[in-house]
Amino acid sequence: MSLKISSTKFLAYFAVVVGLVAGIAGYVRAGALFIAVGALSVSISHHSSRRFERYLPILLAIALFVLALALPRGR
Repeated sequence: MSLKISSTKFLAYFAVVVGLVAGIAGYVRAGALFIAVGALSVSISHHSSRRFERYLPILLAIALFVLALALPRGR
């Protein structure tokens, strides 16, 4: 069970790093989508008992995802 949780966190952080690299390379829309998915995965994988600390990052990740979809195509 512990191995599955750590691999999920690894994939989430990997998605965030891929998003940062894609954003730096000029693919801002894809980078924002990767960062949103990674941030959503990280916030879901943390089992916090407090509502505010759990749902605020989820709402921010969803807002970033919607913003990334609303961005115009750059190239």
